[in-house]
Amino acid sequence: MTPQLQQAIKQYRQWFGSYKRSGELVTVPVWLTLNQEQIEFLTPADSYKVKRAQRDPRVVCYLGSKDGPSVQGTAEILTDLTELWRVYRAYWRTHPWLMLLLWWPIRGRIKSGRQVVVRVKIAEPNPLAGITDPPPLQNIP
Repeated sequence: MTPQLQQAIKQYRQWFGSYKRSGELVTVPVWLTLNQEQIEFLTPADSYKVKRAQRDPRVVCYLGSKDGPSVQGTAEILTDLTELWRVYRAYWRTHPWLMLLLWWPIRGRIKSGRQVVVRVKIAEPNPLAGITDPPPLQNIP
Protein backbone atom coordinates (compact mmCIF):
# COMPACT_ATOMS: atom_id res chain seq x y z
CA MET A 1 0.00 0.00 0.00
CA THR A 2 1.32 3.43 -0.89
CA PRO A 3 1.86 6.04 1.85
CA GLN A 4 -0.65 8.31 0.07
CA LEU A 5 -3.32 5.61 0.19
CA GLN A 6 -2.54 4.79 3.82
CA GLN A 7 -2.87 8.47 4.80
CA ALA A 8 -6.15 8.78 2.89
CA ILE A 9 -7.66 5.78 4.67
CA LYS A 10 -6.77 7.20 8.09
CA GLN A 11 -9.06 10.17 7.40
CA TYR A 12 -12.04 7.78 7.43
CA ARG A 13 -13.86 9.69 4.72
CA GLN A 14 -14.30 9.42 1.00
CA TRP A 15 -16.10 10.86 -1.98
CA PHE A 16 -18.39 8.05 -3.10
CA GLY A 17 -19.18 8.08 -6.80
CA SER A 18 -22.15 6.39 -8.43
CA TYR A 19 -23.59 6.72 -11.91
CA LYS A 20 -26.78 8.42 -13.09
CA ARG A 21 -28.83 6.87 -15.89
CA SER A 22 -27.09 9.30 -18.26
CA GLY A 23 -23.71 7.84 -17.31
CA GLU A 24 -22.64 10.95 -15.38
CA LEU A 25 -20.61 10.18 -12.24
CA VAL A 26 -22.01 11.86 -9.11
CA THR A 27 -19.72 12.04 -6.07
CA VAL A 28 -20.79 12.79 -2.51
CA PRO A 29 -18.75 12.90 0.71
CA VAL A 30 -19.37 10.08 3.18
CA TRP A 31 -17.49 8.44 6.02
CA LEU A 32 -15.86 5.08 5.50
CA THR A 33 -14.76 2.00 7.35
CA LEU A 34 -12.82 -0.91 5.94
CA ASN A 35 -13.94 -4.44 6.64
CA GLN A 36 -12.12 -7.41 5.18
CA GLU A 37 -10.69 -5.43 2.25
CA GLN A 38 -14.03 -3.77 1.46
CA ILE A 39 -15.22 -0.19 1.98
CA GLU A 40 -18.41 0.24 3.99
CA PHE A 41 -20.54 3.16 5.13
CA LEU A 42 -23.99 3.91 6.52
CA THR A 43 -26.54 5.96 4.63
CA PRO A 44 -30.31 6.47 4.59
CA ALA A 45 -32.07 3.74 2.61
CA ASP A 46 -33.90 6.27 0.43
CA SER A 47 -30.79 8.26 -0.58
CA TYR A 48 -29.93 8.84 -4.23
CA LYS A 49 -26.58 7.10 -3.81
CA VAL A 50 -28.44 3.92 -2.80
CA LYS A 51 -30.89 4.23 -5.69
CA ARG A 52 -28.08 4.77 -8.21
CA ALA A 53 -26.01 1.88 -6.80
CA GLN A 54 -29.01 -0.45 -6.94
CA ARG A 55 -29.57 0.43 -10.59
CA ASP A 56 -25.87 0.34 -11.55
CA PRO A 57 -23.53 -1.18 -8.95
CA ARG A 58 -20.33 0.16 -10.56
CA VAL A 59 -18.86 2.78 -8.21
CA VAL A 60 -15.71 4.84 -7.66
CA CYS A 61 -14.38 5.82 -4.24
CA TYR A 62 -11.97 8.76 -3.85
CA LEU A 63 -10.32 8.11 -0.51
CA GLY A 64 -9.55 10.92 1.91
CA SER A 65 -10.64 13.80 -0.34
CA LYS A 66 -12.40 14.64 -3.60
CA ASP A 67 -9.11 14.32 -5.48
CA GLY A 68 -7.62 11.54 -3.32
CA PRO A 69 -6.49 8.13 -4.52
CA SER A 70 -9.35 6.31 -6.20
CA VAL A 71 -10.51 2.72 -6.25
CA GLN A 72 -13.22 1.20 -8.39
CA GLY A 73 -15.59 -1.48 -7.28
CA THR A 74 -19.07 -2.90 -7.09
CA ALA A 75 -21.60 -1.71 -4.51
CA GLU A 76 -23.87 -3.97 -2.52
CA ILE A 77 -26.70 -2.67 -0.30
CA LEU A 78 -27.03 -4.47 3.05
CA THR A 79 -29.96 -4.30 5.45
CA ASP A 80 -28.82 -6.95 7.94
CA LEU A 81 -28.99 -5.50 11.47
CA THR A 82 -25.74 -7.18 12.52
CA GLU A 83 -23.91 -5.38 9.72
CA LEU A 84 -25.62 -2.05 10.44
CA TRP A 85 -24.69 -2.14 14.13
CA ARG A 86 -21.10 -3.21 13.35
CA VAL A 87 -20.58 -0.17 11.07
CA TYR A 88 -22.35 2.05 13.62
CA ARG A 89 -19.85 0.93 16.29
CA ALA A 90 -16.96 1.52 13.88
CA TYR A 91 -18.21 5.11 13.40
CA TRP A 92 -17.90 5.65 17.16
CA ARG A 93 -14.22 4.64 16.92
CA THR A 94 -13.45 6.80 13.86
CA HIS A 95 -15.65 9.88 14.48
CA PRO A 96 -16.39 9.99 18.23
CA TRP A 97 -17.04 13.74 18.48
CA LEU A 98 -19.41 13.86 15.52
CA MET A 99 -21.20 10.75 16.74
CA LEU A 100 -22.02 12.62 19.95
CA LEU A 101 -24.26 14.77 17.74
CA LEU A 102 -25.44 12.16 15.24
CA TRP A 103 -25.97 9.02 17.30
CA TRP A 104 -29.66 9.59 17.93
CA PRO A 105 -30.85 10.01 14.31
CA ILE A 106 -28.60 7.20 13.04
CA ARG A 107 -29.84 4.78 15.73
CA GLY A 108 -33.42 5.79 14.97
CA ARG A 109 -32.99 5.05 11.25
CA ILE A 110 -31.35 1.70 12.01
CA LYS A 111 -34.16 0.68 14.37
CA SER A 112 -36.85 1.76 11.90
CA GLY A 113 -35.23 0.00 8.92
CA ARG A 114 -34.48 3.28 7.13
CA GLN A 115 -30.68 2.92 7.24
CA VAL A 116 -28.49 0.64 5.11
CA VAL A 117 -24.85 -0.29 4.75
CA VAL A 118 -23.25 0.28 1.38
CA ARG A 119 -20.43 -2.23 0.91
CA VAL A 120 -18.00 -1.71 -1.94
CA LYS A 121 -16.11 -4.74 -3.17
CA ILE A 122 -12.91 -3.31 -4.63
CA ALA A 123 -11.90 -4.43 -8.12
CA GLU A 124 -8.77 -6.58 -8.45
CA PRO A 125 -5.97 -5.98 -7.87
CA ASN A 126 -7.28 -4.68 -4.56
CA PRO A 127 -4.88 -2.11 -3.06
CA LEU A 128 -6.69 -2.54 0.29
CA ALA A 129 -5.94 -6.27 0.52
CA GLY A 130 -5.65 -7.51 4.08
CA ILE A 131 -7.02 -4.35 5.72
CA THR A 132 -9.78 -3.92 8.29
CA ASP A 133 -9.76 -0.41 9.73
CA PRO A 134 -10.66 0.59 12.35
CA PRO A 135 -9.50 -2.66 13.94
CA PRO A 136 -12.28 -4.74 15.48
CA LEU A 137 -12.90 -4.21 19.19
CA GLN A 138 -11.09 -6.73 21.33
CA ASN A 139 -13.12 -8.86 23.71
CA ILE A 140 -12.42 -7.69 27.24
CA PRO A 141 -12.77 -10.44 29.85
